[in-house]
Amino acid sequence: MIRLLRSEAEYEAALDEIEPYFDAEPRPGTTEGDRFDLLALVIEDFERRHWPIEPPDPVDAIRFRMETGGYSQADLGRILGSRQRACDILARKRPLTLDMIWKLHREWKIPAEALIRPQHPVRSRGVRPMAISTFGYKRSKRQLSITFVNGKTHVYAGVPPKVYEQLVAATSKGEFFNAHIRDQYQHAVAA
Repeated sequence: MIRLLRSEAEYEAALDEIEPYFDAEPRPGTTEGDRFDLLALVIEDFERRHWPIEPPDPVDAIRFRMETGGYSQADLGRILGSRQRACDILARKRPLTLDMIWKLHREWKIPAEALIRPQHPVRSRGVRPMAISTFGYKRSKRQLSITFVNGKTHVYAGVPPKVYEQLVAATSKGEFFNAHIRDQYQHAVAA
């Protein structure tokens, strides 16, 4: 019987139970297919409750929209009023104004809730705190998968469960990643 997951142990058991389905996904509408779908739902619910993913930082949201929409810094400058203003925004030297937020939301369809969040200050090296979109961990393989807001997923090998738990608990995922994961483990970019 599948029910809501209430503990880390139940979550781990559900992950172990769903893992074989990934090699041979059952047909929808079958008993096994329904079991797979239900397991996926309760796992997703547990992860959403325990490890919520914050929307990206405003500058990261703008950069992501520029990448996905094929927009240039000159295009951003036309919306914001000047190329220099666009450069300052992307370099985090100037905050967005309400007028800029409105224009970016209306013209580039960037969610307003992402644009009104406080911006993170300039960082000297590494991943900005909100540059991590999602992450997951396969305890049996000690693999940590991190998807960044640019859409690229990196898989880190040999990551101990304790490091994953510390990442989950970290106030700033980006800062923890820079200090404890980035150059510490071998990784590959997922296809």
